[in-house]
Amino acid sequence: MNYFPILLGLIAGGTVAIGAIIISKGKFNKTTIGYLGAFTGGILSYLALDTGSEAEEIVTNFLAVKDYPDFTVALILTSIGLIGTWLLLSLLEKNPSGEGLPVVVASALGFHNIGEGFAIAAALLSGSVAAAWAFTIGFAVHNATEGFAISSPAVMSKRVMGLKVLIPLSLLAGLPTTLGASIYYLGISNEIFLAFLNVVASASLVFVMIRININAASLLGGFKARFWTWLFIGIATTYGLEVLLDILGGGTF
Repeated sequence: MNYFPILLGLIAGGTVAIGAIIISKGKFNKTTIGYLGAFTGGILSYLALDTGSEAEEIVTNFLAVKDYPDFTVALILTSIGLIGTWLLLSLLEKNPSGEGLPVVVASALGFHNIGEGFAIAAALLSGSVAAAWAFTIGFAVHNATEGFAISSPAVMSKRVMGLKVLIPLSLLAGLPTTLGASIYYLGISNEIFLAFLNVVASASLVFVMIRININAASLLGGFKARFWTWLFIGIATTYGLEVLLDILGGGTF
C-alpha cells in the first residue's frame, strides 16, 4: 500500500491542534471572545452549507439520470442521517453550560474532514501530486482555524481546557482527514455513502454552529452589527481559502 496519501492526511489534519491551543491558552476579554465566537460561527456556517450542498447534489443527480432505486435509498438514508445526527448530538450535549460542546464540535469537524482526505487522494489518483500538495497545504491552514471552534466553547464559558483534553479532541477532529484519504485510495467511493457522510457532517456542523452563535451574540450584546460583521468575516475567510484551493489545485476535487 502507498502510504503517501496517509502522510498528506496527517499533515493536513494535524494543524487543528495549533489553532485550538492558541485560542485556549490566550488571554481574551469578553468582547474579543464574542468576536472569536462569531468568527467561528461563520466558519462552521460555510462548512455546513458546503457539505449539505454536496450531499444534495449527489442525491438529486440520481433523480436526474432516472436512477429511482438509488435515489430512494439515498433519500431515506440521508433523511435518517440528518434527524439521527441531531437527536444523537442532543443526547450527547446534555450539559447546558456547554461542557460537552467541545466533544461535539470535534466530532462534527472529524466527519467533515474525512471529505478533505477524499480530495487529497483523488488528486493523487488523477496523477497530480502538485494538486495533492496544494490541497494538503490549504487544508492545513484551514484546519488551524477549525481548531478555534474546539476551544471557543470552553473559552466563552471561562473554563481552562488542559492539553490532556485539547490534544485528543484535536486528533478527533483532524485525524479523520487521514481516514478519508485511506478510504478513497482503497477505492471506497460509493456515492450513497458519500451523500450520507456529507449529511452527517452538515447536520453536526449546524448543531454546533447554532450553539456557538447564540453564545457569541450574548457576549456581543445581541444579534447586532458587530456580530454579523464577524460572522461574515468567518464565512469570507473560509470561502477565500476554498477558492484558493480551487486555483492551486486546478479545480480538481
